[in-house]
Amino acid sequence: MDWDGIGVDNTVSVVSTEPFKEIKKIQVGYNPGRIRADNYGHVYVATRGKDISAGDYNFVQIDTRTDEVKQIYDEKVMNFAINDQLAYLYNFNYTTQDSQIKVFNLQTGTTLREDFITDETEINTPYGIYVNPYSGNIYITDAYNYLVRGDVLCFNPQGKLIYRLTNIGQNPNTVVFSDKDTQSGNDDPDTPQAAAFANKVLEYRPAPTQFMNTTATAYKEGFTYQQVLEYATELLSDRNVCLLSLGAFGGYITVGFDHTVPNISGEYDFKIYGNAAYDIYGTNEDKPGGSAEPGIVLVSKDTNGNGLPDDEWYELAGSEYNSPSTIRNYEITYYRPELPGDNVQWTDNQGGQGEIKRNDFNTQDSYYPQWIEEDRITFSGSRLADNAVNEPRPDMPEHWVGYCYAWGYADNHPNDTEYSKFKIDWAVDKNGNPVHLDGIDFVKIYTAVNQDCGWTGEISTEIQAVEDLHYNK
Repeated sequence: MDWDGIGVDNTVSVVSTEPFKEIKKIQVGYNPGRIRADNYGHVYVATRGKDISAGDYNFVQIDTRTDEVKQIYDEKVMNFAINDQLAYLYNFNYTTQDSQIKVFNLQTGTTLREDFITDETEINTPYGIYVNPYSGNIYITDAYNYLVRGDVLCFNPQGKLIYRLTNIGQNPNTVVFSDKDTQSGNDDPDTPQAAAFANKVLEYRPAPTQFMNTTATAYKEGFTYQQVLEYATELLSDRNVCLLSLGAFGGYITVGFDHTVPNISGEYDFKIYGNAAYDIYGTNEDKPGGSAEPGIVLVSKDTNGNGLPDDEWYELAGSEYNSPSTIRNYEITYYRPELPGDNVQWTDNQGGQGEIKRNDFNTQDSYYPQWIEEDRITFSGSRLADNAVNEPRPDMPEHWVGYCYAWGYADNHPNDTEYSKFKIDWAVDKNGNPVHLDGIDFVKIYTAVNQDCGWTGEISTEIQAVEDLHYNK
């Protein structure tokens, strides 16, 4: 990646092992990525061009006897795997969000099959591809929208799906193989029942975001607001693939249960699943951080019994509720861009202004919701202090760490920690006074931070599911 603005590399290095040193550079094309060897004296490289989103990819063959490029194939390939004389090539189009996996004959330099998969199995976003050397089966990882835990799919060489491992981790990209038998058990013995989860989206108003007008905001071309709600509800039904972005500050979602979640005093009552993770490198400060994008949580009981979220709302007072850095009654207005490809402008009631900036990873025409008619949208609520800090690393001048607030916010700590759980006992009224609710029927969540984090984009709370922790207990 071109972190320092000096241009992407275009070479592969030939390295001697004794002594360990570089002895030659081979020019293969801009931005070389995956590199693999066959059994016949060749090395293959996928090159991705100066701009990875432009799709200027090639498949390059190097002759290891001469250490020279032997052939450049005009194949759109981001990643590949080799099994004897065959290569399995995949490509992903960032503009159309379409993917293709083909079978390529390395000996003849020709395509054997334009579509490797022959049983209509769909893969959203291929992220890794590997061949099992013991069986010849092909393993493809699916990252979905890069926000949820992905899958690994195993195919036979004829392109038929053998099995799928679901929900294995975010952006799965590596598969390793062993010829030793293993014993595996259920690592999630407490898998909750589907009926324990909120099952309907009653309101969904994401603020502008890099994920706008994609499946991450429950949108397909031409959708109306009602269709967005219906699609969001459909996505919510499968927490393994659902992840709804709330966008920048103020964007919100309201979900409902088909039963009342009871308030059991002193216990956690419900859990909100997001995609927060702790940083694999650690943090510079003595507290946890990673990809936290905190959202404020409110609850309501269906007092009037009409099944709608039109009764009084109560905020769950998290760790920052009484912090002097929390801005109450914060209001922000976003403006529809005049031209496709423009940034989204915003102003707030504190005299501030800024932009939701576009990036190279999400290239749709607009980061403003296509399904609304208004040219401006306004959100209000309590704004938490910025939580993300750029902590550069030697290989990464921009390394943003979203520090976690202590407790009480959605998408703030990983799902496997107790800090993703919530107590109805935390509820307060609009004046900050504690209230007692014997149960709730609705949960509302909104993005509570207004911060741009460089190349990673805006802070935007993401929601995967909301679970009643007392169901059938």
